[in-house]
Amino acid sequence: MSYFVRRAEQQLELAQRADHEQVVSAHYELANLYLDRAYAPTVPTESAAQAA
Repeated sequence: MSYFVRRAEQQLELAQRADHEQVVSAHYELANLYLDRAYAPTVPTESAAQAA
């Protein structure tokens, strides 16, 4: 499991424990951002492109 997936899970747990609507929303937003990073397509770096 990647770092970003673990962080998303932590944010979801925090959202479930939060009482304030804005705090819940912030945790869900962070979870979505972490998941976006976790599952974003990888872009080859310049050095990897030169090696090919």
